[in-house]
Amino acid sequence: MLPEDDATIIKPQDHDLTRVKPRPYPQLLEPVASPALDGKFNDDYSLRGAVGVGGGGQVLLGFDERIGREVAIKELLDQGANDDIELNTRFLREARITGRLEHPGIVPVYDLGTKQSGAPYYVMRLVRGDTLAKALKACNTELLAEHALSRRLSLLDRLIDVCEAVAYAHSKGVIHRDLKPGNIVLGPFGETIVLDWGLAKVENEADLAPTTVAKPSQPSDDAELTRIGDILGTPAYMAPEQANPDFGSVDTRSDVFALGCILYYLLTGHPPLRGSADDILEQLSSLAPMPSARDPKLPMPPELVAICDKALAKDKSLRFPNAVTLAEELRAFRDGRLVSAYAYSRGELLRRFIARNKVVLAASLAVLLAILLGAGLAFNFGVEAHKARQLAVAEGEVVKQEKQQVERALADVTRIANENLTAANQVAANILGNLNQMRMGMQQAADALRSVKDLSKSDVLLENLRQDYPRAESFATTRAPGTIVAVAPAKYSQAMGADTSQLEHNRLALARGVPVLSRIYQAPEGFAAVTMVVPIKQGNSIPGFISMRIKPVDFLSGLLAADTQSKKRTIWIVQDDGLILYDTDPREIGLNLFREERFNQIPELRQLAKEIAEQDSGVGFYQSQLAAQDQPSRQIAAWASLRSTENRVWKVVVLEAW
Repeated sequence: MLPEDDATIIKPQDHDLTRVKPRPYPQLLEPVASPALDGKFNDDYSLRGAVGVGGGGQVLLGFDERIGREVAIKELLDQGANDDIELNTRFLREARITGRLEHPGIVPVYDLGTKQSGAPYYVMRLVRGDTLAKALKACNTELLAEHALSRRLSLLDRLIDVCEAVAYAHSKGVIHRDLKPGNIVLGPFGETIVLDWGLAKVENEADLAPTTVAKPSQPSDDAELTRIGDILGTPAYMAPEQANPDFGSVDTRSDVFALGCILYYLLTGHPPLRGSADDILEQLSSLAPMPSARDPKLPMPPELVAICDKALAKDKSLRFPNAVTLAEELRAFRDGRLVSAYAYSRGELLRRFIARNKVVLAASLAVLLAILLGAGLAFNFGVEAHKARQLAVAEGEVVKQEKQQVERALADVTRIANENLTAANQVAANILGNLNQMRMGMQQAADALRSVKDLSKSDVLLENLRQDYPRAESFATTRAPGTIVAVAPAKYSQAMGADTSQLEHNRLALARGVPVLSRIYQAPEGFAAVTMVVPIKQGNSIPGFISMRIKPVDFLSGLLAADTQSKKRTIWIVQDDGLILYDTDPREIGLNLFREERFNQIPELRQLAKEIAEQDSGVGFYQSQLAAQDQPSRQIAAWASLRSTENRVWKVVVLEAW
């Protein structure tokens, strides 16, 4: 065997071992005999040592006789391959997923085959190095907390490498689902490798259904172990939606959450949630926010804390949309650029300006000193020197005034941008909170309907919803595929028996089996409406759904707090396709920000609309001048996104004249 510092490190540390609960792997009653470690594996590979064993398989150090290179051979133990079909299938799936991800940060798979016993194996590149978990533990051995933080932050480049590897996987439709320090290897020559794609989810492919079997005789409650069975992932690094489907489905933002947990570890020296696995799963499933990485006792970079807090938002819509965006934010911090997740103060922006322009400011000072020195040496030319001094002072005063004007303008723009962003986030959170409360109330009502007969007798249930959520215009119960069988309030009783099966939102709710939000549409009663639909589930069938209509203008205007509005400020709430649901100026409601032809006359507004469409949140600027205006109109904009259902995103845009 190779010494530990020279062997392929694929077996993680004890606190990162794979957790099995309920245990899908066979319980090995007797130790498995190891193969001869100096013999032949097959005709193409010989064996030179062993790396690790666990979870029904083992990793061997091999030598490719055809090419002449050392390789790592991962194989299933014969008993595991023969006794557990799911284990066998998951092993082959891991090999195929890893093999299709061709990226420097992901181990390439060279070969895939089957031994004479029928057990599968695959051959991959030999990765030398230690895990990120081991590196982080080594950082924490520092006696001073400041020194430990400094050493951990030196690993930020490695985390950026991980984000880029995961971003590549996301571009191929692959979600890792088990990112943690124990699955990241740091090579001696700057390599950063993401391992263990056994729990990966592939878009548009059916996931493997976990098999529930008897628990092992000695279960572990270590929160940093991977669970395979009822829950997939490692509790300490698991996104809320992996622990509780009420938070939504698993997607790229689930990996962003795990990367946020690793960033939290870099900042604090431990994962964000600690305790037993069951304790952590309970905390993840609650509505309580994740703990902030901020620690007033440590000199943590506030930009990194803001990035970490955004990545760890329990509401998926508030996180970075994918690993690409997270990597860009981390690179911006590393390179000294502005980070969009952090609201800078005027002082911070001024200090950054001075730091970036040290050479220019120093040169200006040198020129001024040279002028003064020249004036002193030219004492014999008193009149000329006096005039030169006066000119220099006058020019210096002009420069000083111009600099002060720039600083005031910068401070003013920064203040307005930060205030607008705060207001946009406040409005978005208020709207999202109200929609989520309504959706949860509708879900509870849907759960109370136990049979098809209950649907037509749900008038009292709908009336209770009306009492609980007075901002809603109406509620209805619909029998699949689209017949309305109950409504509230009674003034809409003419809708009873109507067929709504062709409405896009009803068809989508039936097809996906999840709550959906409609686009704005013209209701039969003549007003603009938006509908939320919650399916009623009975086993694997959907006999119908509960729907709620709102009048967007009335609903949204009632949720705008007084402190978010002013005479100079305009607030837009925009549908994901660009349609303006609400505008402080009612004449603009119903126009399309992304496609309105007259907006093309303002190139800056067209560019701003493009940024709003592409980014979940941000700050922008545009200026326009109408024929009737003497001065151009300058607007500073900030926006935030909210997603109350999987299918729909609204944007809150706050603009202020400057």
